[in-house]
Amino acid sequence: MRNGSEPSSAMAGMAARVLIVEDEAHARHYLRELLEGEPHVEVVGESSNGVQGAHQIRELSPDIVFVDIQMPGLDGFGMIDQIAGSRPPLFIFVTGYSEHAVRAFEIEAVDYLCKPFDKQRLSTSIERAIRRLSSDVPSAVGSQWLTRLSIKDDERILFVPVDEIIWIEAANKYVVVYTSTGSHISRQTIQGLEDQLNPREFVRTHRSTLVRKAAVRGLHPLFHGDYLVKLVNGAEVPLSRSFRGPFFREMSR
Repeated sequence: MRNGSEPSSAMAGMAARVLIVEDEAHARHYLRELLEGEPHVEVVGESSNGVQGAHQIRELSPDIVFVDIQMPGLDGFGMIDQIAGSRPPLFIFVTGYSEHAVRAFEIEAVDYLCKPFDKQRLSTSIERAIRRLSSDVPSAVGSQWLTRLSIKDDERILFVPVDEIIWIEAANKYVVVYTSTGSHISRQTIQGLEDQLNPREFVRTHRSTLVRKAAVRGLHPLFHGDYLVKLVNGAEVPLSRSFRGPFFREMSR
């Protein structure tokens, strides 16, 4: 697997390395034929099941993986769960069933191809993946920060621009993301989300709250060194003593 600072082959000026994980032989053959006509990709391997696919991802470090969902034994989602923990490749799902699309985009899949598809549709997916690889290149001063959040809302997926976030509040295993137009609930931890947001733009005020620095409009002192932080949308969030020092240091930058 690539680590967070190692650029992909596509970003080094070479073709993006592609792995195919598909249990049907004729489907693998068809996909390989189409991919061989794409100038910016190189097929580096094929797998016929999820277990083998997970192994090849670790061994080959592909940039893009085309993966079927319904496979005997370990399915596509199970395979992705097995490789969690390292920087994963980009995934493009290839399936005959449309009902898994919401779950696919929850894990930020690049695309969801429903069989049958043609060369033009495949080329669109490749273009999306190449753009994503380009946007994920680490900068000279650190890793790429999130620019949008993917949030499931009933049966939809919402893409919330990070620039619209005013503050974030932890709620058990969820976070509530507040924007100028409303709020959204996302199933992740506040620490995990903080690690993905630019620290020049966001600062913790409490173990349960994370605010956009530009949204802070003032402070109201409370007892024992605590404060209320007044935000641009009228909300007030706590600033606890344990976060007071880092908060003032960050706000002065």
